[in-house]
Amino acid sequence: MKRLFSLILCAVLLFSFADCAMASSGDTEISVSEDVSGSAAPAEEEAVTEKNGWHFTAKGMLTGSNPGDEYISEDDKKGIWQYASRDLAITVTRTRTKQSGKILEYCIADIYCSETSPMTSFMTEPYSRYGSAPLPGVRQEVPETLIKAHPSILSVSDDMYGLRLSPIGRNKTKYDYHGVIIRNGETMATKTRKSPEEGKKDKRPWPNLDTLAVYRDGSMKTFVSGDRTAEEYLADGAVHVLAFGPWLLSGGEINPALQNKNYYPAKEPRVAIGMVEPYHYVIIATAGRPKDKYTGVKLLWLAEKMKELGCTEALNLDGGATVVMAFNNQVILKGEYSKKARNIGSMIAFGLK
Repeated sequence: MKRLFSLILCAVLLFSFADCAMASSGDTEISVSEDVSGSAAPAEEEAVTEKNGWHFTAKGMLTGSNPGDEYISEDDKKGIWQYASRDLAITVTRTRTKQSGKILEYCIADIYCSETSPMTSFMTEPYSRYGSAPLPGVRQEVPETLIKAHPSILSVSDDMYGLRLSPIGRNKTKYDYHGVIIRNGETMATKTRKSPEEGKKDKRPWPNLDTLAVYRDGSMKTFVSGDRTAEEYLADGAVHVLAFGPWLLSGGEINPALQNKNYYPAKEPRVAIGMVEPYHYVIIATAGRPKDKYTGVKLLWLAEKMKELGCTEALNLDGGATVVMAFNNQVILKGEYSKKARNIGSMIAFGLK
């Protein structure tokens, strides 16, 4: 009897296992078991969506079998641009609304990059004048010319450091203070403004040269202008240091100076870059001129928007006619539409070819 019971139990277990296997093989849900390198994919990457034969992870990167190595979708009419590869995902959305009878226009770039496809920077060739040391980024070019020379998926105007370093005489530059500037691991400038004393009024002129450091581990951190030297940034692992300011977010908190209605109160074309988490960045670029047609934004609006999008660190970059954002080497937003964009010497880039 015991032997008969054992045989019946084994049969039941065998059929149960077979049913589970058949149900699993008929499942239409897509899952990711391995990443490109063959190691197990992290749990948050397991959810995959499919679109016309393309397969995307939760972050928007390509996974599995696809028609090609890069997915690119561009819809200027709807204001949506998307790029995906196995180590980079970028989605840009444009918003146009009416505000006080004028157009409020801005683009938000949501960027998931990686160790193999990080943020980078491209610049004009080294330039020297009046005996100055040759430096990249100092010579200014039409943005479209600079973009064409350095093809990338997303490029955005930056802190315009080259203009501040432009030689106007022997041992004399256009601006006395340049900010701590590091690009692709190389120091471009070190002379910056002193940080204001705690509890005292901030008297630093525009730009105050606050910084945002981008580190090797993909993290970002904002600092007040004089908080770190170039040597300290490099020792901490910084690959880039942008200097313009003011800082918008630090540790998830909005710069309290922005609550002052008299602190840089103008509505202008703006650019800001920030971090949600390491390798997950957000860039906002806004139009704002001609002023009879477009309305720019205040710095507080920019800070609040970056926080709303999940950023914990964010810095305001050079605005006005400097503002340019390009997707797949085509300009999709300018700070000023009434005339040509200002010549620039360097840009932030993702997916540099």
